[in-house]
Amino acid sequence: MSTRERTRRVTRVSRARVMGVVAALACLAFSAIGIGVNEPPSFEYVTGTRNEPVSIDQAEVTAGEVQVGTRLVRNDQVAAETSGMFVQVDVMLAVPGRQAVRLGNSYLVTQARTYGNWSGTALDAEPGFRQRQALVFEVDPAQIDDLTLEIWSGGIVSTYHQRARIHLGITADNADQWRQAARGRDLDVESSPAAEALP
Repeated sequence: MSTRERTRRVTRVSRARVMGVVAALACLAFSAIGIGVNEPPSFEYVTGTRNEPVSIDQAEVTAGEVQVGTRLVRNDQVAAETSGMFVQVDVMLAVPGRQAVRLGNSYLVTQARTYGNWSGTALDAEPGFRQRQALVFEVDPAQIDDLTLEIWSGGIVSTYHQRARIHLGITADNADQWRQAARGRDLDVESSPAAEALP
């Protein structure tokens, strides 16, 4: 192969590489533009208190009984144990409307901390039904003042949704009582009961 042919071949390979790099950069720029256009969905907080229904996204969610402990028990077997504290919140989702509702995002929050749903469970209810679910969170006992449940659907299709913020009644004044109640206590982790028709 002559020097001229080698030069032409190297030039063709170099052009192919340059074009590949240009195409990759164009894809990245297009992606960046897409990310800029698709801003995070907006939402509004709907606040409430324990044992009172809160209306969000054409449904009603109610945070009921709150229990605390250090061990989770299922079928008489210890499923999990913590050096901190488990908080179990009994939540009811009722759907009087015509569209099924799924509340797949839930957290416990304080002014300083956010705790994810340890159990990973969600609430689902069909139109005309209600569903109860026990949500479990692992928390730092030293950070439970004004513990509040945040729960919402967060569907990726919706550009706007509501988030329920329900205060659980744990305050700076009674936090020590909750911490003491949790020590050495077992919490029964039940399966979700069958959905019930709304009255």
